[in-house]
Amino acid sequence: MKNNDEVIKDFGSWNVPTSWNDITLKIYEEIERYYEGKDEKFDVRDVLNILTDKTEDEINALPAEFLDVILTHLIFLTLTPEVGEPTNKIVIDGEEYSVNIMEKLKLGEYVAIDNILKVDKHDYASMLAILCRKKDEIYDSKFEAEEFEKRKEMFEKQPVINILPIISFFLNLYIASKRFSHLYSLVEEGINLNQQNIKNSEKIGVSKKLSLNWQMRKLKKSLKSIKST
Repeated sequence: MKNNDEVIKDFGSWNVPTSWNDITLKIYEEIERYYEGKDEKFDVRDVLNILTDKTEDEINALPAEFLDVILTHLIFLTLTPEVGEPTNKIVIDGEEYSVNIMEKLKLGEYVAIDNILKVDKHDYASMLAILCRKKDEIYDSKFEAEEFEKRKEMFEKQPVINILPIISFFLNLYIASKRFSHLYSLVEEGINLNQQNIKNSEKIGVSKKLSLNWQMRKLKKSLKSIKST
């Protein structure tokens, strides 16, 4: 196959990727969505539909004898792409984009990312568009209305090999934030439950009341610690 093109009689030229370097972030997302929940068996036509610009009819009309030739170029899909060290920065067309590591996630950022994950955990381009921004850019309603879609499209077009290190970084950041948020909620629930127990117990003994008050102090201390983390 010369220049990644397989000439198939009168079926035209088929451009087939031969390594992860040929895969954009958008195609990578589609591959992940397709393979999620599937076993080792899959329909090669679906894969070709993702990886080429051919229609379903063109793929079905492909001479069977050429399928093996094309599949040899897709062996790389069975290998996990190499991911470099997680990083919070990436340079695209001479412009640096970075995830802010000096401050915690703002509420707007957190809610936006959480909503995306609930709908599609493979939508990395949208997550990058929210968290990975130019210096001094702020994620607000104006950014969401004027920049978000353009920024998402920009990230979708990037080679996934260049994007994976920063995806790894900000997913770790989000998971950590999610863990602290969950812990904070659990502690608040514990405080509310203790307060309710003390309030509702008319026949509570002294030892029990002291125990509940002690637990309350520990929970409030834990809550204060989480807030300062």
